[in-house]
Amino acid sequence: MTISHTAAYIAVKLYGLTRKSAFAEKFDPFILNYYEQLVSALPPHLRWHRKALRSSAMRSFFILSEELLLPGDLMHILCRKYYVGKQVQALLDEGFEQIVNLGAGFDHLGAYHSQQKIPVFELDRASMISEKKSFLEQHDFSNNNLHLVPCDFEQQRAGEVLKSLEAFDPKKKTVFVAEGLFDYLDLLPSENLIEDILSMNRKNKLVTTFFSIDQLNYFHRSVFKGGVALVGESLKFKITRDEFVELLEELGLILEEEIDRAYMKQDFMKEIGTNLPVMKGFYVQQYSIKV
Repeated sequence: MTISHTAAYIAVKLYGLTRKSAFAEKFDPFILNYYEQLVSALPPHLRWHRKALRSSAMRSFFILSEELLLPGDLMHILCRKYYVGKQVQALLDEGFEQIVNLGAGFDHLGAYHSQQKIPVFELDRASMISEKKSFLEQHDFSNNNLHLVPCDFEQQRAGEVLKSLEAFDPKKKTVFVAEGLFDYLDLLPSENLIEDILSMNRKNKLVTTFFSIDQLNYFHRSVFKGGVALVGESLKFKITRDEFVELLEELGLILEEEIDRAYMKQDFMKEIGTNLPVMKGFYVQQYSIKV
């Protein structure tokens, strides 16, 4: 089974966290069921988490272990899923007509919104698309509005791939989602992605996460990089938050909304009543195209 272990561990951690009712209440029951089914379908060396994380004692152990090594990593996952989902839904409520999820991994957005009759296009490496398609079909999450499309962002232009699809309409107002994608891309394919977004409807929006690793101390940076390397992946887009915003502005995108860890602490964290922190340097951003 060829999968992104980063994507798999995100699913496992979200599943474990939402065993707590206060956390689960922030997500639609469809989403909670999706991740429970997903974790049960992962390879054996990951699947065992489904049973283990049902135990409150085991959850407490995993949380303590994670917080000792990389404080805030767990809650950053919960927050990214919550706020990305919230921003996408708000844009759909404003009249956006389709979603493109770039580097979708095992994310639930496609399955969730496509069953609401929204056309969703998920782009990722061919191996991930194949594994996810199998999972969606086996667990009845597939439908005619959800399109899983192989795309290697390092070798292909996402815009060309999308425009080759009969179901995709480049003239429609589209929400492009890049959750955790830019951290793993080089500069050129990142610029190509932005150019492709700009080449379509000028009312398109980009909802993205960004992780400014420079805001972590040396030890936590090492832990983060080591964890990524351990599962055979690497961070490539090594710029700061300010540099990222400046780059996107130079390319033609304007930062319209930004959710940082301070806001998450006062909004999401306070509401669910947890003292767990959100990792430093984590942002959820929304960009519009310069007029």
